[in-house]
Amino acid sequence: MKQGDVLDQCTKLLHNLVEIPSVTSHEGGICSFVRDTLNEIGMDVTLFGHNVLGKFGSGSPSLMLCGHLDTVPPYIPPKIRAGKLFGRGAADDKGGIAAVIDAISKCDKRLISGTLLAVFVVDEENNSTGIDEVIPHLHADFSVVCEPTNLEIVNGHKGRIVLRVESIGKTAHTSQPQMGRNAIVEMAHVIAKLEDFQLSIHPILGKETLTVSQINGGIADNVIPDRCVIEVEYRHVPPNNPFKIITSLRTFLPEVKISFTKDPERFTNPFYLPEHRIIDELKGALTDVGAKSNVTTMDACTDASRLNAAGIPSIVFGPGSIEQAHTSDEWVDLKQVKSASRIFKRLIERISLNTR
Repeated sequence: MKQGDVLDQCTKLLHNLVEIPSVTSHEGGICSFVRDTLNEIGMDVTLFGHNVLGKFGSGSPSLMLCGHLDTVPPYIPPKIRAGKLFGRGAADDKGGIAAVIDAISKCDKRLISGTLLAVFVVDEENNSTGIDEVIPHLHADFSVVCEPTNLEIVNGHKGRIVLRVESIGKTAHTSQPQMGRNAIVEMAHVIAKLEDFQLSIHPILGKETLTVSQINGGIADNVIPDRCVIEVEYRHVPPNNPFKIITSLRTFLPEVKISFTKDPERFTNPFYLPEHRIIDELKGALTDVGAKSNVTTMDACTDASRLNAAGIPSIVFGPGSIEQAHTSDEWVDLKQVKSASRIFKRLIERISLNTR
């Protein structure tokens, strides 16, 4: 941003959010900024660690708008060019956060009937510990989780687990390879065999994916490697679950050791919410502002699955494209962020102000 530039309220807020580094586990600065901003627009704010819960009103209906404060590394400072704001988190997830806060600030909160919640959590990119920390303190009839969906309503997504696969060989001098057993070569056969593993297809969420994402093996260029490890990311659909998947893969690949890379509870399960009032209300809000109201699903994971599992019907919606998330030139279209703000404002009015 150049000195002398005059930005509208929503764009300035987004610029300020992206300007604050908030790589996962370093969300303290952005937590303080969001807390102060929510206080300024009249919300009662409670912190749970670095998770921020803003509240206005009481009783039903209770609408929650939720986003995540953390980003993947590395930090990239903001800059505006050609109607886009570039920088780490611009699309994932600070464009959505800016739209939510801007929308709430422009609502006439004197007329709100029921409860309006703004919840912004940490650690979504790694383990989703943030949403788990605040769920016991949440009471909401329904929620919208802000993620980059190009302003499409997402009512379901796949689950995600990551598996560690290890092949064991035998060391030998590379001048006599017949005396050893090459674990990397054995792993190459395993990777090829994975192409034949039967993946499930969900009628709505689509086909599962199995991706080898990391590989490591060998200790020196003159030693036959006795060990090779790969990590495999599995995007799965119901009725599959982590334990069923790992059992199936162990049966399919008995020649290797397969384990979870972390506690299965920290992985994300799939969700699908075929119909609910929150979908209808958001479709109505989109129509009210003259936007298309497309309902779809996505492959990427969000905290919506944890909220649905906790009994809070949740969908996913926000500005920006998932294709821009985590990229070296991450950006979000500023017009889309401002459109999202208008849509969120209209959603609040339809539910909390009962104006349809």
